Amino acid sequence: MRRHTHTHALAFALLLLVPAARAHEHHDELDEAAATAPVDAVLWIHMFLQAALWGVLFPVGMVFGLVRSRWHVPLQSAGIVLTLGGVILGHAHGGRQFLASAHGGGANVLLGAVALQGALGGYLKLHIHERSVRPYVVRAHGVLGKAFPVLGWTQMLLGAVAFRGYCRGGALPQCLAHYIMGGGFIAYGVILAVLLVGGEMWTRRSGRSPDWWDAWVILAWGIVNTFTEHRGSVWSVKDMQHTCVAETRIAIRWWWLTS
Repeated sequence: MRRHTHTHALAFALLLLVPAARAHEHHDELDEAAATAPVDAVLWIHMFLQAALWGVLFPVGMVFGLVRSRWHVPLQSAGIVLTLGGVILGHAHGGRQFLASAHGGGANVLLGAVALQGALGGYLKLHIHERSVRPYVVRAHGVLGKAFPVLGWTQMLLGAVAFRGYCRGGALPQCLAHYIMGGGFIAYGVILAVLLVGGEMWTRRSGRSPDWWDAWVILAWGIVNTFTEHRGSVWSVKDMQHTCVAETRIAIRWWWLTS
């Protein structure tokens, strides 16, 4: 237990260095040379490292937490430390420069979530206030940990958008619609895979079947999809098709949930 507590302390201490890693700023305007410069190796390492952390390491660690594996703490602690390294690389790159975007704001959200999760995990390792504060911290730690795959996936999408430089101006509504649709398919598959492969014991403790959780995911997806497939005052045939498909998902899943 002492070794895991020290690991948490090291990860949290490194997170305190984040302000020093934020010297690099994005720009409101870029000239042609800065916008089309080659992408340097530092930025490529940043992208692949963060994708591996938030797309693989943290989700696997979350599953280990659901099944209460002894590998949960070392895996997530390593992820916290490597995340800081990825942030430093993201602000230290040369070569191509980028306009200010939601990806930069999302990084601050992720850093806050990582710092809070590390602090909660370190507190739990102390095994204090067992009957007063600890039960609430356990619940908060679990909720935030389950949000990591969603937060990470969203940040990776925002990073791809910032890297390619699209979804600006009038293209934003179409980007939102298609990314929500595609992201919904991927999130649906990931959540169902976690429930079926790694979350069996957690599913049993919840008292709900995998189909129950599956139905709620598609229901939420259909509701969001309904309100993002149309923008403006003129409805096209495609707008109607997308909205009808979303409404059909809602109706079917609501029927499954209530039955």
